[in-house]
Amino acid sequence: MAALGVLALLLGVLLILVEAHAPTAGVLSGISVLAIAAGVWMLFVAGGAAETLAVPIAAGTAVVGLGVTAVAGRKVIAARREPVRGGAQSLVDREATVTSWSGSQGQVQADGGLWRARIEFGYDADPAPTAGDPVVVTGVHGLTLAVRRAQPWEVR
Repeated sequence: MAALGVLALLLGVLLILVEAHAPTAGVLSGISVLAIAAGVWMLFVAGGAAETLAVPIAAGTAVVGLGVTAVAGRKVIAARREPVRGGAQSLVDREATVTSWSGSQGQVQADGGLWRARIEFGYDADPAPTAGDPVVVTGVHGLTLAVRRAQPWEVR
């Protein structure tokens, strides 16, 4: 019985490691918590502890573990629904500053880096932006940012 308890504990730990590398939103973690609780129960019973002691300890282990798994699983599912906040796509709707401009294309500084930029919406009648003018990034096309003039209320 003790060997089976140790095997259940090892299986539970192995499933947690698999969950860490192949996230299943808590499915494998839930199974691993149940395996660990069963392993704890088997070890207590094999060690000569009374059922009145082994059952509450195993149940407590299972309840705490499943509670942690449920909270973590909900956070994983919520994070999957969030928009991308990293990489070039994180620049969309952020302010940039023009460093140089010529015609409809130029260079802007956004998020600490220099980017090629072009005016997204036609401002043919307006004068070209000058160095230091604020613009807002409306999209990312490869390594070129699509920008528009910042409205007065958007400027920090």
